[in-house]
Amino acid sequence: MFDIIFLGGGPAGYEGAVAAAKNGLKAAVIEMDKPGGTCLQWGCIPTKALLHAVKLVKELQSCAKMGIKVDNYSLDIEAIRKQKERAVFKLTKGIESLIKQNGVEWISGRGKITAPDTVLVDGRTEIKGKHIVIATGSKPAELPFLKFDGRFVVSSDTMVTLPAVPKKLLVIGAGAIGLEMGLIYRYLGADVTVVEILDHIIPGSDTELSDILQKELEKQKIKIFTGTKVADPAIDAGQNTIGFTFQKGDKTWTDHFSQALLSVGRTPNSGDIFAGSLGIETDRRGFIKVNNNLQTGVPHIFACGDVIGAPLLAHKASHQAIGIVEYIVHQKAITHPPVPGAVFTFPELASIGLTEQEARQQGIEIKIGRFPFAAGSRSTAIDEKVGLVKIIAAPDHTLLGAHILGAEAGELMPLLVYGVMNRMKADAFKELIMIHPTLCENTWEALGEVGGFSIHI
Repeated sequence: MFDIIFLGGGPAGYEGAVAAAKNGLKAAVIEMDKPGGTCLQWGCIPTKALLHAVKLVKELQSCAKMGIKVDNYSLDIEAIRKQKERAVFKLTKGIESLIKQNGVEWISGRGKITAPDTVLVDGRTEIKGKHIVIATGSKPAELPFLKFDGRFVVSSDTMVTLPAVPKKLLVIGAGAIGLEMGLIYRYLGADVTVVEILDHIIPGSDTELSDILQKELEKQKIKIFTGTKVADPAIDAGQNTIGFTFQKGDKTWTDHFSQALLSVGRTPNSGDIFAGSLGIETDRRGFIKVNNNLQTGVPHIFACGDVIGAPLLAHKASHQAIGIVEYIVHQKAITHPPVPGAVFTFPELASIGLTEQEARQQGIEIKIGRFPFAAGSRSTAIDEKVGLVKIIAAPDHTLLGAHILGAEAGELMPLLVYGVMNRMKADAFKELIMIHPTLCENTWEALGEVGGFSIHI
C-alpha cells in the first residue's frame, strides 16, 4: 500500500509526489499521458517557447530604431515548432528523472477512485493508498453553440502544435490564453481578431493596466473588440472559412475567418474519476468541493489545482499539493495566500492581490502608488518605455495588491508578491537598495509613492 497516491501527473501531481517522497512517504502518480500535464505538454511551456520566438520577430521589426538595419528575414515554422518541442522534451525527461531519483512510482493509465483507499487503473488493476489526491487538472471549454471540430473551431491544445498559420484567425475570449495565442499567430503572419464579451481584456485584472495593454496590442495590429457578442457560426466549405455574426451595442456585422480559436475558459477533469457512492461533491460546473485543508467529503481523499476551481494556474496547483503533503506529514494547516499571475504578452501583465476596482467595490479605503516605465532609467535605455507599476495599499501603507504592466513584469513580481503575502508596509522597502540601472527600480519607486520616499516622480 502507498502512503499517498496522486491522480494526475501535472504540476500538482508530480511535485506533490516528490515532496511526499522527500518527507519519507511511499508515493505514486497515476497518469494516462506524459509527465507535466497541460502546463508542460500543451500550455505554459510550449506557449512561452513560441512567445520567445515571436518576440525575436518583434525585435527584428524594431531594429532600425536602435540603429540596426535588417534588410529581410524569413520564418521557418517547422524549425520554430521543433525548438518548442525540444524544450518540452527536455523538461519532460527532467521530470522523469526527478520521479525516478526520488523513488516515486509512476503508473501509466487512467485512474478511478472506487473506495476511500483504492484507485482502479484502466478498469483492471487496483492500487491501494492511505491518502489519495485528485489532481486531474482541466481542459479547454466549449460554448453551447460552438464545439471543437479540430479544423475550423480549435482549442489552444491544437494551436500550440503550430499545425499551420491561418490567413485570418478569430480568437474568442481575451483572457491570458487567447491573447498569448493571438499574439503568437499575429507575429507568425496571421491577421488576428480578438473578441471578448466583457468590457475589458484580461477579465478580473486591473482595468487601468488592461486598457493600456489593449492599446499596445492594437498598435501591434491585433484587432480587439470588447463588450462584443459572437453568434451564428456558419462554415463555408467552398471558401474554406467559418463565419460569425458580431454585436457590440447597437452595431451588428458579419465576418469570415480561416479558423476560430475558442478560448473561453476551462472545465475540470472531474468526470468519471471517482465512484458516486463515495460522497465526493462537485459544484454545478464540475469543480470538486473541498474544505480549507483541501479535503473532499472523504477525509483521506484530497483535491487540488484546476479541478477545484480558480485561479487555474500551475503554480497554485503545485503549492496546494505540497501543502497537502505538509498537512499529512506535519498536521500543518494549509494556508491560502493570494496567488500571483501573469499574462506573457508584449508587454507583460502581472498581478497579485486586490485590484483598484476590487478594493473600491469592497469599500476599502486605499492609497495608490504608480510609477511609469517611461520614467525608469533601464526601461528607457532598452526602449521598453510602455508600462506602469501600480501598488494598492491601505491608508497605513499596508500592501493589498500589486500590478505591473511592462517588460519582464513576471520576473519583477516576487518582491511585491512577498510584500503582499506578508501584509508588509511600503515603508519597509525604503532602505532596500536596488541595483542601478535595473527594471526593479521601477517597483521601488512605486512603493515609494505609497511610503513617501520616491525620487523620480
